[in-house]
Amino acid sequence: MSLVILLVILLLLMLSFGNLSNKLFGARFMNGSGITKVFTGYVIVLLCTAILSLLIPKGETFPGKHLTDEEILANESLNSDIYSIVESGKVEEAEGLTKKKTWGFPLDGNNVLRIEALNLQAAVFVEKVESLDDKVEVTHYSTYSYINNIDITERFTSPDIQLSENSLKLFPMEHVNIELVTFTNAFPFNQFSEYGEQVGGNYGMMQGLDFIYIRVPAGIEISGEVHVIN
Repeated sequence: MSLVILLVILLLLMLSFGNLSNKLFGARFMNGSGITKVFTGYVIVLLCTAILSLLIPKGETFPGKHLTDEEILANESLNSDIYSIVESGKVEEAEGLTKKKTWGFPLDGNNVLRIEALNLQAAVFVEKVESLDDKVEVTHYSTYSYINNIDITERFTSPDIQLSENSLKLFPMEHVNIELVTFTNAFPFNQFSEYGEQVGGNYGMMQGLDFIYIRVPAGIEISGEVHVIN
């Protein structure tokens, strides 16, 4: 809906409410003091804007969970210990981590695995597992990402991971552009609210930490800039 159409509708609504007020309150009320006229005009404007707020179209959106300030502070507290937990091999027990994607590749008898992190902004850990036979398992984990207290963790993609002969290549995640447009309740609905929305009270943007956790057979020799757990 164009701005011109909205202005036309607003003008028609003001004229309609003006005529309605004359019929309901009478000429004596409308011809009263200046304060009475201002109050009446204010009520008309509130009613018009309330109706128009329902007519304004909304663009494409995506669902996102709203995080309270307490949840964000709790997540930030968990982030301070996340490296030590993952490094200890207890990644499945780590709180605040989201499992984004998992890959599996056959090793085809190779005893040496070179891991190449190509401009990847993530910590890479390798765990040697006795029970794993002739294959490599890769999992991408991340902590929460948010913007203005909205959880946007799922908006960030996983890296592209490929195995070529004895080389495991970790390519960087695709760059993500997020254009944030915020909507609040219309002024007529929240002007008297004691607990109205505080636009400046959010935590801004925080992109989560990324971890690539690789499991390989115990007898595999690992090379590359990675953290080997055992």
